[in-house]
Amino acid sequence: MRATMWLLAAGCLAHAACWTAPGALADQLADRFDRSKPAIHRQLNSARAEQRIAALEQLRDYPVADAARLIHSCFDDADEEVRAAAYSALVHTNSEQEVCDTLLEMAKSGMKQRGGPHSVPLALAALLSSNLPRAQVTAVQFLDNSVAESPYGPHILVAIADSLGAHGKPANVRPLARLSNTKLFKRHFGVRRATVGALTKIPSKEAVAALIGMMTEAGGEARADAAEHLTTVTGEDYGTNAEKWKSWWAEAGSAFEYPGSSPTAPYRTIVREGESGKYYDLPLFAERLVFVLDISGSMQGGRMDAAKRELLKAINGLPKHASFGVVVFNGSVGSWKKKLVPAEPRMKRSAAEFVAQLNPQSQTATYDALEAAFTFDTEAIYFLTDGAPTAGKIMAPADIIRSVTGVNKVRRISIYTIGVAPGFPGSVTDAFLKNLAEQNFGHYRRIDG
Repeated sequence: MRATMWLLAAGCLAHAACWTAPGALADQLADRFDRSKPAIHRQLNSARAEQRIAALEQLRDYPVADAARLIHSCFDDADEEVRAAAYSALVHTNSEQEVCDTLLEMAKSGMKQRGGPHSVPLALAALLSSNLPRAQVTAVQFLDNSVAESPYGPHILVAIADSLGAHGKPANVRPLARLSNTKLFKRHFGVRRATVGALTKIPSKEAVAALIGMMTEAGGEARADAAEHLTTVTGEDYGTNAEKWKSWWAEAGSAFEYPGSSPTAPYRTIVREGESGKYYDLPLFAERLVFVLDISGSMQGGRMDAAKRELLKAINGLPKHASFGVVVFNGSVGSWKKKLVPAEPRMKRSAAEFVAQLNPQSQTATYDALEAAFTFDTEAIYFLTDGAPTAGKIMAPADIIRSVTGVNKVRRISIYTIGVAPGFPGSVTDAFLKNLAEQNFGHYRRIDG
């Protein structure tokens, strides 16, 4: 008995000798970081990107506030690989509450910067990625209470989603799911589309499950994005029917394995049946859409008759839950209504009367028409023309694409283009409409003859 008690006592003494209080461990880590900091500073100030990346790799070993601030300073680095390494370093250290508190502090400070909070999205992405419940809650609260009320709010959430998608790790599925619980996800189409787009870049079973769970709320064009990706990676074809995808996943999800490589197809060619019908054989997925019709002089005769007929067929086929608008243009621009209206019988009749009295004349102010379409709260623009721009604020096709794509960076509106007799393949008009659609989440349709 005495021997047993002696052995127990000895064991306790040995354990006490080896055990270090958490506070002491934190002090040791801080001391170690202070000793390493001068050398890390020198590397971070190096002109060579690989040296700066090497310094960030070292900082991953120091989950302390001062190290987090150093990492955060690299978000403004000119080199994309350095910025990616900085984000990875923060994610590696965000399991410590001290680091998460520092990230929130820097995000709050960044929101007050003039010219926009450039470094805020990456800090919040790292915070959302933490496995600490308290950090997750404070991140969503900050997004809902501060970011959502800022004019930069949509920009920040789109940038968070883009960052998580670019990182492409299965661990990013959960922070994207948390992003879908925010106020701006529900309010802003661009945020929903960016979140769905980020999940399509993560090659994991968890991302597939999250996409299926998000389809109903994503709605419209974003739901179609999810459906195209799901069809590609699963081999199943349930279109944009969220309930059918959920039923399939309930039965087959446990056995599903993500393919080693996913086949690719041109955008908007996999899911061909839109919930809101078709227009010139282009599926109408959007729940909120604007039709833009060229009524310049070159559209006279059969072209105008066919364009009116196709437009009215599309409008008449819209379901009750859809909202729509009509913009027409020649040398100037006009709108049927100032805001989108419900696709009710009365509004469809009113639109038909408006379209019937249109008479082609004058020039082609393409940019001005697109600018007018962007004033609507829409998910998709269906833009029909038969020629290159000849009037308006911007006339060079490349400049129009550059301007529209820049404005669309956060809104993520689909621009579908229809070219009526646009010339030979690769002509100015043909190339312009094709590039405008491809760079803005849309698809181009040529109508020859």
